[in-house]
Amino acid sequence: MKVTEIILVSENWKGTETNFLMTVADYLKYVDMDTFDSRKEVADSMIELGRTLGKENDWSELYFAGNKSVAARFCVDDRQLMKFLKGFYNSTDQEAVFDEKRCSGECLNKLAELGMDARGKASIDSLSYTRLDTVFEQGQTLRNFNGHDYRVMEKLSEKNLLLMDTMTGSFVVAQGTDLFARHPRGTEPTEENSLIAIEWGHGLYLSSTPSAIDFHHIRQQYGTERKIEDIYQYREMLQDRFCLYSNLEMDERMSSKAREAIMMANFEEFGTSDLEHFRKGLNAGLYDKGFAEIGEIKPEKSR
Repeated sequence: MKVTEIILVSENWKGTETNFLMTVADYLKYVDMDTFDSRKEVADSMIELGRTLGKENDWSELYFAGNKSVAARFCVDDRQLMKFLKGFYNSTDQEAVFDEKRCSGECLNKLAELGMDARGKASIDSLSYTRLDTVFEQGQTLRNFNGHDYRVMEKLSEKNLLLMDTMTGSFVVAQGTDLFARHPRGTEPTEENSLIAIEWGHGLYLSSTPSAIDFHHIRQQYGTERKIEDIYQYREMLQDRFCLYSNLEMDERMSSKAREAIMMANFEEFGTSDLEHFRKGLNAGLYDKGFAEIGEIKPEKSR
């Protein structure tokens, strides 16, 4: 069973919210489709449930007589499963409980495979970690085992990454980063039984305000120097960085706070977030002064 096949169910009965996990077949039995007035209502209900696939904040809702309502959705990933088990989606002013007895057996088996208990916590003693071979790329989104997503703002070296939390906009220099599969102890990691996430040895945690961060010092201290032989290669590097920032500004998967932080970083470094203005400044040599910090500026090559 895949995590995305689990249906997250939250039943509200007279102010008490009860959470449980179900397969599609068990969910259909639970809501008792025979009680619907027409086939159209059944179809509409299933269409609404289907629309929750891959959309973290969408839920289908059913209302029954006697102060009972049901919210349900397909699970997006292991992070959402963890949040659901911890009661993240429940109303803050209502009592919420998790009822294992009402869960489908396959769903509970999946929790055991993932090394996760009914409260969304990892059972560390029953888990193993296998390091995976990977090559990190700038612009990539990575997740740690605490459920936080990070965007690779710059690949400082093979294992040192400048990351930004996609929710808070905070930056961190992750030193000695590796990708791991977390899986049940005594088993080989597979797509079905593993959580894939990053871990790093040391982290330099920075501000969420780009103007307060000395990015040049960070690149010198933690990065592998990019080979820059002439002013044209230097400008190419700047253009790569500007395009990365610009693409991230438009990424709706990131929080508004994180996107604002990226926009500020772009403006702090280049004085604009407009591509045409940047290109004009780049071709006019407006940003060439940084090249002097790399070494003595060499004569420009004719083209």
